[in-house]
Amino acid sequence: MAILKEKIGLSNEDLRKLRSMRPGMTLDIQVKSPTAAKRIRTEFVGMDSTRCMILRHPDESKWGPLKDAIYADNTIIVRFILEDETGEVVAFKSKILLVATRPTHLLFISFPTAIQNQGLRSEKRTFTRTPVELADGQTGTPLFDGLVLDISPSGCRLGVKKSVQGGVKLAGKHLILTIRTGKEPYRIKGQVMNHKADETTNYYGVKFEGDEELVNQLLAEIIIDF
Repeated sequence: MAILKEKIGLSNEDLRKLRSMRPGMTLDIQVKSPTAAKRIRTEFVGMDSTRCMILRHPDESKWGPLKDAIYADNTIIVRFILEDETGEVVAFKSKILLVATRPTHLLFISFPTAIQNQGLRSEKRTFTRTPVELADGQTGTPLFDGLVLDISPSGCRLGVKKSVQGGVKLAGKHLILTIRTGKEPYRIKGQVMNHKADETTNYYGVKFEGDEELVNQLLAEIIIDF
């Protein structure tokens, strides 16, 4: 994926995006070894103001030996998805400062001096906090309630509290979304296409399936023009 809108130096908005990173967030990292560039995944642990960032060392049982790529002074490229109202990929280049092995395996990297970003969404989404009832798309069995956080003609983003969802998995699942706006409820079918999470909430990107006219009617009811 091409990364656009490169800027030199960090603006307040850039700092906001970096500070939106939360412990446990999945990161895509790219490092160079003597033979090739390796692109692997790990987790964000935290940051020490603007001095450094801390990442979990990638699991070598999953990604293979990494000693020839992850070492102090090597360059690292970090990418993550900023799942807020902007919906974009954020990327930055950094240096590995320290590879710690005790008490746990961690990477300390330099705080970036510039970021790059690219929007993910090809169509404008309307931001809302509309309650939604979720049911199994195959059987119609009720699951749990959540919130529609944003919506467009092709899909929406849902937020479901982890305490409500329990251990039920939704990745790839077909759903029936029941959205009540004060009139007759709208029942829209969709499929879960992606999943993100923070400490308290699971976020799901859902692609709508079926009646486009019904979706447009729903949008007309919940869109608020400021």
